[in-house]
Amino acid sequence: MTPTLFENIINCQPLNKQQVYTQIRNLKSKIQNPNFLSWLGGFVFIAVLAALWLPLSHVGTNPAAIRAWLEQLGPLAPLAVFLLNVIQIVVAPIPGYPVQVLAGILFGFIPGTIYTLAGMVAGGTLAAWLGRRLGRPWLAQRLGSDTLAHWSDIAHINSFWAWWLILLIPIGDLPYFFAGLTKIRLRTFALTILSSRGPFTALLVWTGSSVADLPPSWLAALMVGIGVVVIVGFSLRARIEAWARALVAYQARRRRGEER
Repeated sequence: MTPTLFENIINCQPLNKQQVYTQIRNLKSKIQNPNFLSWLGGFVFIAVLAALWLPLSHVGTNPAAIRAWLEQLGPLAPLAVFLLNVIQIVVAPIPGYPVQVLAGILFGFIPGTIYTLAGMVAGGTLAAWLGRRLGRPWLAQRLGSDTLAHWSDIAHINSFWAWWLILLIPIGDLPYFFAGLTKIRLRTFALTILSSRGPFTALLVWTGSSVADLPPSWLAALMVGIGVVVIVGFSLRARIEAWARALVAYQARRRRGEER
């Protein structure tokens, strides 16, 4: 078995240039591996939650005291929520809704919305950049070859409004990665994310910020409403995806027709 670069260093063994290049290539392939990214994202997610455990354990007793405690942390607490929103899109299969509600609980409506939207836009844009930079082979590993084949028409869509409609459809984080296959500018795509998915995200943050202020009956009704939307979205996922692919195919045909 060939020793690793680190084993050679620890054992004070001489290294030649070819060994160094080989080990660097192996390390690069591991970093690009979706499983490695998922493990890394999961580890960071757990670490951030562990850092926030103290305030989270007192959410139900004194939200104002929690926010005062968070103010003492300075920029670290907002950075943690920002990173959680990036991670749940790019590297780990973590549902975004709990993170968004959590931001409202911890920071209130306006700051929580700013931190959450910034993380969501940054994460979605980063996913598109990775898809564009690493290409179809990486996307096939990350999302699955069948999924990539089913959405192949999306590579022909570069319109702001077409992407705005696609992002309205509750199909998770897939569109962020697929955007990397198109020619849409990343700053345009970032604006699309903000305008399309921003309002519902702000509603979730507001729900979290209202935990201590709303009457229990109102809060329960709001949570039930959001829960119904989420449950219906997941239960009809196959139909929604089929409808979304039909919309993408239609938009792609229009695009090809305009190019002729």
